[in-house]
Amino acid sequence: MSPRTPPRSTAPAKSGRWLLTLFALPFAAVGIGMLLLSVLPTLHDWTRMQSWQPVEATLLSARLNVHSGKSRSYSVSARYRFEMAGRVVEGQRVAITEGADNIGDFQQRLGTRLEQALARGQTERAWADPANPSDAVIDRSLRGGLLAFKMVFVLVFGAVGIGLLVFTWRSRPETTAPSGNADPSPWLARREWAHNQIRSNKRLEVMVAWGFATVWNLFAWPVTAASLPQHLRQGNTIATVALGAFVAAGLGLLAWAVRATRDARRFGDLRLVLDPFPGAIGGDFGATLDLPTVPWQGDQRFLVTLRCIQHYRSRSAGENSTEAREQTVWQTEGMAQVEPHGSGSRLRFRFAVPGGLPASEAPANDYHAWRLRVESTGSDLGLDRSFDVPVYATGASAHHLIPDAAQHPALQPLREAQIDEISDLEAIAGGVRLYQPYARGWRTHLPLALTGGAFAGIGLFAGAKGAPLLFPIVFGALGGALLLYALFCLTNSLRVDLGTRGLRTERRILGLMLRWRQVPPQDIARLRLKESYTAQAGTRSTTYYRVQVELRNGQAITVADSLRGRETAEHLLRTLAERTGYMRG
Repeated sequence: MSPRTPPRSTAPAKSGRWLLTLFALPFAAVGIGMLLLSVLPTLHDWTRMQSWQPVEATLLSARLNVHSGKSRSYSVSARYRFEMAGRVVEGQRVAITEGADNIGDFQQRLGTRLEQALARGQTERAWADPANPSDAVIDRSLRGGLLAFKMVFVLVFGAVGIGLLVFTWRSRPETTAPSGNADPSPWLARREWAHNQIRSNKRLEVMVAWGFATVWNLFAWPVTAASLPQHLRQGNTIATVALGAFVAAGLGLLAWAVRATRDARRFGDLRLVLDPFPGAIGGDFGATLDLPTVPWQGDQRFLVTLRCIQHYRSRSAGENSTEAREQTVWQTEGMAQVEPHGSGSRLRFRFAVPGGLPASEAPANDYHAWRLRVESTGSDLGLDRSFDVPVYATGASAHHLIPDAAQHPALQPLREAQIDEISDLEAIAGGVRLYQPYARGWRTHLPLALTGGAFAGIGLFAGAKGAPLLFPIVFGALGGALLLYALFCLTNSLRVDLGTRGLRTERRILGLMLRWRQVPPQDIARLRLKESYTAQAGTRSTTYYRVQVELRNGQAITVADSLRGRETAEHLLRTLAERTGYMRG
């Protein structure tokens, strides 16, 4: 692929920012409006009512009102009279929050109690402001369940809206200089790159993890505490399970945040030093990374992956909205050289980067970025760091010419081990048999199932409590789709026979046949790779691939999936081609 030479116009970025702003404003308005107009006034009233004095009130009327609509809700109305400071005062306020709802059974219990007291001629305790006796209320308790329900809108809608606004206007791309005065060293204009001491994205991951965990758990626990007892009494199994999944997802997010924080403290603030600086298209990408807290051992292995990524926004057919996407333009993988350095270790590595690739660009609606990932393998060290790095078409070579990391002899056994984790490959007469068992990608799909279950739980809970129809539809549909997809990935197996007799595939769900395909050898055109999806964990992303058999009629049949990284997928593709004799594309 040839690099793009003309400067990109900033107009799409500006229009994109305004579109994101228009999209984010309603979310922010709902969250802020609910906070300012409902949550804070409720807390203010509750606080000032704690100093009010009790009075014995005579009920003049009391009624539990039932409101029918898409769901049944309740409200309580009453009139009462009491005496304070020699004055006879009449009041109508029943509780802190006025209006109908169906959050818990507060309204039903209060309405029934007042109706019974009226019928029996009993007085009811009320609370009045000594400075203004006409300001009175019968029940001054703070309703945790209703408050938590409102906080859904504050936290979810507010966080989405405000987060999008902050992201949109803090990540504005730098102004493109006129072509006649183009900066010959644009990497020096980026503060995070200027001194060739590039920090990893770990700090961002820690902040994101704690942000998600805090928002989720601030909502999940109050809602569960307020609603679970009622659902248990009513035997509502679906709602109980949904709330359980909701809390489990919150605990998972909290565990992620704690692990990310411990990991950041364990290895410290790691800095990547490039050689040459910046990394060179048509030359070398080399770097040194010091690990002061990791004592050197001769058997240590560190996998290094360098990717050129295109970030863009795509519009689905018939849709007015766009979706942020990324795709890998080019990728290479290798092993770092490890050497002792003081009381710790030092990693060195170098890749040869071909010419014609896109250079690093400022963030916009459509731009290219380069990312380096360093991760330990074959041990329980658990190091995994990503760096956004500058790579430009300078053609420079490294000053320290160490061997190309992509040619490291430890790579092949590593790729074979990664394939063995998710599949069994054996020779049969005239070809090979490949079997991929259940739960082969459980590390990715189990968290996805918990997240989907939690979102579906939010939708079910919101629908049961009379939330706007859009709320249960969006959360329920999204969560249900994620949950079903994750369960499919966890429970399916794939068996493939490929060779001189053609192709036969069997896909099963928990042992039950889902689909099988039989293709004669003359219908097979070639073997090829297909990118499946990119999994995001914090600031780290991993691209998964599948191997397909392409037929002469243009159709494609998957014969292997869940392959982590292009190099591992290429290794399996090459192995299948060599053992079956089919051409690979």
